[in-house]
Amino acid sequence: MKYVESDERVITVWCRSNSLTNGKVRNIKQYTRETIDWLAVYDRTTDACFYIPADELGEGRDQLTLRLAATRNGQRIGVRFANEYRDLAGKPQRRLDGVEPAGLEPAPSALQTRRSST
Repeated sequence: MKYVESDERVITVWCRSNSLTNGKVRNIKQYTRETIDWLAVYDRTTDACFYIPADELGEGRDQLTLRLAATRNGQRIGVRFANEYRDLAGKPQRRLDGVEPAGLEPAPSALQTRRSST
């Protein structure tokens, strides 16, 4: 599950995980259709979950965006509208032996610092 905070117009989803050692990024692993089935995203701003099928990640990508509001120029082609990703029901799910799930991501270090100081 990825944790994000949208700007009420766009949800930006990082499609990778970072391995940290002593607060420094040591390894970046992109999620691909070969490594996960789908990517679950929780947006704190809307208090909603969104489910992105792994096929949309292809061989790996850094990020993708889900639109909460219409584009200002009215574009619809190639736009991912968040409401189309709200329900996991009906989305294909496959399970392959040895496939690592995209698990819970650690909170960003700034958030961890806030939590530990309270």
